Amino acid sequence: MPDRFKSIALTAWPYARKQPLDFRALLAWLREKKFNLLLDETVAEAAGESGGLPRGTVHKEADLVIVLGGDGSMLHAAHQMKGESPPLLGVNTGHLGFLSDLPQATLYLSLENILLKGKFEIETRMRLRPAVRKNGVNKPLWDVLNDVVITSGPLARMVEFRVKVENRLLGDFRADGLILATPTGSTAYSLSAGGPLIMPGLKVMVVNPICPHTLSNRPIVVPADQDVEVQIFADKEIKGRRVLLTLDGQHGCELEPADSVYITESPDPIRLVRPLDIEYFQILRDKLNWETRLGGEPNP
Repeated sequence: MPDRFKSIALTAWPYARKQPLDFRALLAWLREKKFNLLLDETVAEAAGESGGLPRGTVHKEADLVIVLGGDGSMLHAAHQMKGESPPLLGVNTGHLGFLSDLPQATLYLSLENILLKGKFEIETRMRLRPAVRKNGVNKPLWDVLNDVVITSGPLARMVEFRVKVENRLLGDFRADGLILATPTGSTAYSLSAGGPLIMPGLKVMVVNPICPHTLSNRPIVVPADQDVEVQIFADKEIKGRRVLLTLDGQHGCELEPADSVYITESPDPIRLVRPLDIEYFQILRDKLNWETRLGGEPNP
């Protein structure tokens, strides 16, 4: 049996307990295979056990982290990872599951192939590292796997901002907001906002204005090693307007006129354990319901 993963952490976001997954049966199967298990408080409670570890620390002594939930749970788990961290393996109890590869219907067969037979690959996913400059002071934030999003709130107002790439002017925009997405995040909010799909292994980021106030604006893909700066403009017509910065769907901070957001490639990527039978284009066809049946037979 491959000994790469001797100690396995299991983590879940609280709402994952509502999914029809038998936590006790999963833990029993893993213990039968002689794996050392580390459970966070949610998994321990769902399995009727005591002694669960805090979610932010459960991964520290593990060789692998199994995340039970959907893509949101994977993002929450990735948020805990800093520096050298174990790879993540997602069990999909959610909806689309672009990050959570293992379906419940074939869970144990998939785990056997990965954990016992060594049939897997480890895929590296880049992250972005945002920071905000307020009143001349830089405020570092946390790394994101999907996207950095700037929007107005709570009312539906437009935001005015300037975007620079490697200190070169890209343009001034009036839009509902702005999405800066990784290739992983290209299948999330950016996709809904008309952005392109980016293959996960590319080192790029998508700069995607949300509903820009001109039909000529389009998303643009820039190299990940070129820093992006977003400067927020004041709107003379709207007093007390709020501009919100969200990071992987979580609250980052509020932005004031004259604030700037800086986005760079993080030096700490995330590693995902992927089954060998998972193919990127097949994922897109399955998850996005692309039509693949034509009238004739293609040439070989």
